[in-house]
Amino acid sequence: MSKELSSFRPLEGLKNGWVAERGTLRCSAIALNDRTICIYSPVSGISEQSLKSLRALGDVKFLLAPNHYHYKGLAEYSDAFPDAQLVCSTHARPRLEKQTGFTFMPLESLSKLLPSGATILEPEGLKTGEVWFDLRNQEHRSWIVTDAFKGSGKARDIPSDSIELLGSFPSFGIADRSVYFQWLSTQLGSGNVQSIIPCHGAVASNPTLGKQALELVQALQK
Repeated sequence: MSKELSSFRPLEGLKNGWVAERGTLRCSAIALNDRTICIYSPVSGISEQSLKSLRALGDVKFLLAPNHYHYKGLAEYSDAFPDAQLVCSTHARPRLEKQTGFTFMPLESLSKLLPSGATILEPEGLKTGEVWFDLRNQEHRSWIVTDAFKGSGKARDIPSDSIELLGSFPSFGIADRSVYFQWLSTQLGSGNVQSIIPCHGAVASNPTLGKQALELVQALQK
């Protein structure tokens, strides 16, 4: 795995969003209404090129720890952006604060600054306090997720057309599989998902991704 994070680059279909990778790990940057930036799942290994590309996007205002396992890059980013506010879900906060020594604020302050078409999702039935970004741009809908799904490909620059479950997620991520499946079904009832940008593996792009996600989670209940 590469030791340094790449430059942040735009993704097709992801309006006002960028990604950077270190090996198969990925973090995302989202532009907010006040022209500042939120970093989703900061990945360690900040390099000069990643810092330069990130600063060109705007001031980093929020560092989002998207579940209670993804925190190892926070110290680096807090040093680089000392004015950035650390945020996480209520469920993830106890373990994150114990593991890092940082203080985390609720998601509400970030939610108020999300651009049009962007919302924060907190999946029900999980036990890690995972949060996602739901981004809608005209007819295109993207999800930025943490450990719930991963791209099936290994090359970060080659999009995948399918998703998989991260191996440890059913055991370490899901508290109630039935509740999670029902929540996922409800979310997809409000619109299909064409792109999934995971923290692990390749970015996935396919009109059937919503169906794939449901089938993967439904299979866990058998």
